[in-house]
Amino acid sequence: MTLTAYQIINPIATLHDCALPVTALSFDPVSDTLWSGTSEGTVIALHTIQGLRGVSFPIGGVLQVKQIVAGDNYVRALGVAGEGVGSWSKGGMNKWFFRYVISPTTLVYPDVKAVGNPVRVASSSSVATHLQFSHSTLLAALTDGHVRAYDPRTALLRENGEHSVLAHSSGVQDLQASGNYFYTIGWGIRLVKVYDLRTMRPLPPIPFQDGPAFINILPKHSSSLVVTSAQGLVNVVDVSDYSNVSGFYQLDTTSYISSTAVSSNGSFLAFGDALGAVHLMTAITEDAEPLFNGFEGQPIEWADPPEQPPDITWTDSTPLNSIGMPHYNTLLLSSWTPQFLPRSGILSPPPPKIPPQVLSTMKMNDNIAYAALPKELRGRRNRVLVTTAKDQGRFRSGKGRRDDLELEALTIDDSVEEVPRIYRKVEIEYSKFGVEDFDFGFYNKTPYSGLETHILNSYTNSMLQVMHYTLPIRRLAKSHITTNCPREHCLLCELGFVARMLEDAGGTNCQGGNFCKTVGVLAQSQNQIELIDYGREPTEVDYAHMIQSFHRFLVDHLSLEGNAFPHNPRLIHQPFQEDTHSPAAAPITQLLGLDAKNVITCMSCKAVREKENMTHVVDMVYPRRLTPSDPPPATDFASILRASLIRQMTHKATCQTCKQFATFSSRRSIPSSELPPVLAVNASVYNEENLKLWLDSRQSRFLSPSVEVRGEVDGVDEVMGVVYALRAMVVQIMTKERHSHLVAIVKVPEAEGQSNLKSAWFLFNDFVVRNISEEEALSFPSTWKVPAILYLERVDVREQLDYSGLPAQLDPSILSLDTSISVNRDENLVRHECLRFEELPKPGTLVAIDAEFVSMQQEETEYRSDGTNRVIRPARLSLARVSVLRGDNPNEGVPFIDDHIHTSEVIVDYLTEFSGIKFGDLDPHLSRYTLTPLKLVYKKLRVLVDRGCIFIGHGLSKDFRIINIFVPPDQVIDTVDLYFLRTRQRRLSLRFLSWFVLHEHIQTDTHDSIEDARSALRLYKAYHDFEERGVFDEKLEQLYREGKQYNWKPPPQPGATTRSPAPATQTSPIAQFPMVNQNLAQSPFSAVNFAISNPAFFASPDMGQFGVGGPSHSWNNQRHR
Repeated sequence: MTLTAYQIINPIATLHDCALPVTALSFDPVSDTLWSGTSEGTVIALHTIQGLRGVSFPIGGVLQVKQIVAGDNYVRALGVAGEGVGSWSKGGMNKWFFRYVISPTTLVYPDVKAVGNPVRVASSSSVATHLQFSHSTLLAALTDGHVRAYDPRTALLRENGEHSVLAHSSGVQDLQASGNYFYTIGWGIRLVKVYDLRTMRPLPPIPFQDGPAFINILPKHSSSLVVTSAQGLVNVVDVSDYSNVSGFYQLDTTSYISSTAVSSNGSFLAFGDALGAVHLMTAITEDAEPLFNGFEGQPIEWADPPEQPPDITWTDSTPLNSIGMPHYNTLLLSSWTPQFLPRSGILSPPPPKIPPQVLSTMKMNDNIAYAALPKELRGRRNRVLVTTAKDQGRFRSGKGRRDDLELEALTIDDSVEEVPRIYRKVEIEYSKFGVEDFDFGFYNKTPYSGLETHILNSYTNSMLQVMHYTLPIRRLAKSHITTNCPREHCLLCELGFVARMLEDAGGTNCQGGNFCKTVGVLAQSQNQIELIDYGREPTEVDYAHMIQSFHRFLVDHLSLEGNAFPHNPRLIHQPFQEDTHSPAAAPITQLLGLDAKNVITCMSCKAVREKENMTHVVDMVYPRRLTPSDPPPATDFASILRASLIRQMTHKATCQTCKQFATFSSRRSIPSSELPPVLAVNASVYNEENLKLWLDSRQSRFLSPSVEVRGEVDGVDEVMGVVYALRAMVVQIMTKERHSHLVAIVKVPEAEGQSNLKSAWFLFNDFVVRNISEEEALSFPSTWKVPAILYLERVDVREQLDYSGLPAQLDPSILSLDTSISVNRDENLVRHECLRFEELPKPGTLVAIDAEFVSMQQEETEYRSDGTNRVIRPARLSLARVSVLRGDNPNEGVPFIDDHIHTSEVIVDYLTEFSGIKFGDLDPHLSRYTLTPLKLVYKKLRVLVDRGCIFIGHGLSKDFRIINIFVPPDQVIDTVDLYFLRTRQRRLSLRFLSWFVLHEHIQTDTHDSIEDARSALRLYKAYHDFEERGVFDEKLEQLYREGKQYNWKPPPQPGATTRSPAPATQTSPIAQFPMVNQNLAQSPFSAVNFAISNPAFFASPDMGQFGVGGPSHSWNNQRHR
């Protein structure tokens, strides 16, 4: 019968009376019965699709039934709380029970023909959670996440080929095998992994967005899988074509799915839930008889009904022995076999042993023994062990902090002693003032910037640092942002923006927010969901595998996005190049591309054919002995790297020459002179054997600062090789608890030749940056340090790269263009005038700026039982509107940028009260405003920064942080710092300053970025006016004095609703500021260099009174507006 589609039928609800979760299911292969296990350790037979209850029996213990296997004449079951596995007849009588007599960390194969005696025992490194047979191999999934292949004949690990693979570092949730393939799912992973059983290598996974919880093989359809989520989403998918999305079904359940089963011919699927219901799906037609296996099978073995007792007439003289006893010719169920009894033969737990030091001093008095309590036992009873508390996060607003402390002196994740402190994972702590209050400077005292971690997909930070400090790639990325790239989401653009930011920051912490967001968008659009960090994965994520997959994804995108064929510049000019006029490849391909020929030879007829092969990333292939007689292979880094480049492989196929099914040998052929300038290598360390090659020995290290690589032409090794210098590595730091994270170890080009450093090598552990020695950088002392990615630079072509064909400057005319993509823009709402050519900014040009933001993700807060709370992840904000005004020409105060920002992400909160943004304002089809892509707005701001403009605004540090751009401090004038007294430790809101100094009411209903930017500009002009008069300090003291009496809020306007009453006896401050020039906008002004410092952020506990007030997490308060 061909299974084309399934339909959901009425569920079996006969277990609802006990309302216990159905923890195990198994279809009977020879009768119309479905065996079910409950969470209390009972197996119940359900007959026909109506679910008629039959026999039931306990399997030992009071916890759930873990697994049921039904055969022709037996039912075998295993319980979580049981001490073994047993076999029962279908009438409920126990046949045998095998009790474990060895360590629970073993695999046991019961002899099913006898009475449960073990015939083979295999030792294992950890507990086996799943077992599956496939052909002649037994697969075992272990709690450490490995899947190991055993030979059931010898109970040993399989000898031929690979025998283990780390499938899921967080643990295997389910395992199935079919033919030459096996399938696994892991905790928190949103896909089904596929492996080749013969090589134990991964194949393309099967995505499942809802999070798989169970997988089953469809009988008679070995290439079909049934994938089920805990929420009841079922996907029947063909592994050979899993892009077909038609086989999705949603079960009608109000709880979660706890077990699944497939009938012997695949015509019925069963799903147990936590409320005791069994949901059924069937592929049979409506006119067919609904039989589980497609045939009637053996008669159902119902439970024997109890015999009715004889009718006895009772009198006072009826003797009791006249009742009689029944005759038994078989063992009663209460007659336990010896296997059921505890090994000790004692049915009660033994009493605790008395310590020997007590027994040695014991005395007897009237049959009562007594002894003094020894000193070594005193105080150990009823005692709670107290561990050393971790050091709290360092905040800039903290009091009495010790600046002389070093990072190595702090406690960072002290659960692991082996990992050095600077390599351990660090987390950003959040005070009530937000992430800006965290003291990043304590963790990085170098001129090289680290990257923050509180954003999704920040696991790519290490890859960003490697790309940035690989100078040829940095040059390409910086050049690309000067081009007119048409893509809204472009990783090469975002890499260029991050490179510029890291260059300009000079040690100040940065974040790759826009880059990480683009990674998520592109990975989602291409169904590469394994690359997305959702922020909720378990801590045991295999980041080494994840970053290597992302590495290939990134390089492929960089090559595609930077390809301007046929106008690509030629970066390398070979002296004997055949055709110098032919179009060049993509720039990234010129740097990383391994353009080789794949030489394929038939081992039968020796026919040879060649095929072009282009790859950007080299996956390391480690040697192994095929037979014991083979000589030991070379295990040094140079030999393994060369073997990975040549990549000799064998496969079987039909030869087109000799027409035979023959073995083919293939290997790459590439001369040394054509090896790429930059060699990108995935370490591919996926098992313990490969990692052992990297570990340091007493005599030598595996890695060296440079390595010579020789090519191969026509199967002959070249005599002359080329030298590559190791430039950077991405390394996974693995703790004993299997928690991992990534760090970058980079040889910084700018640090080479500096005598005051240990070496040019630096460790980039997210925002922790430390200088380390070359010996430490290249060392792999233990298994806590696992290599993931290596970048090597070819020494002989380093100075020959020609970047003259790359554009180097952003076109400033972008400031003169109208860049709106809004379909229904209302011209009456256009408030800006683009710059004319003669107005293009020059160094020192004043511009006023303000930005508004929307929330893309709500803040995540942990509330503790003691009433305190801790921010786990702050709200993620995105730029929604930016306004930039002219600051020092006849059109002073006139905006030349007023762009709303288009975003393709889901907005969770428009923050309209604080941003003025409403639904539809950022939609190209609905917006009536000037709507511009984020990347284009970023380029406009980049031009202003590069041309030396001085930005004036209020609370700009947070604005620039969220925009993800670094502006040098000498190009920022922040009015929140101008009108600030350090002794008062309070920063004043823009609304209060505008009312007090400018005599204007702003932000009355909502925020307007043009109004806020213009107010900040006028406050700056007023500041200069006060300074010229020499009264600024006096007026600032008066401002704070009066502000305290007004509760730091402007009084309500006449006729407006009063929010907080002003002091009745206080005179208006307007009369006390007569020096404010009403023609201030027209007053002459020349730009002056101000030593505007950006001190540590201090604020008093009543910060919530800023602006319009409100809760501490409001956007208004965070920006001090």
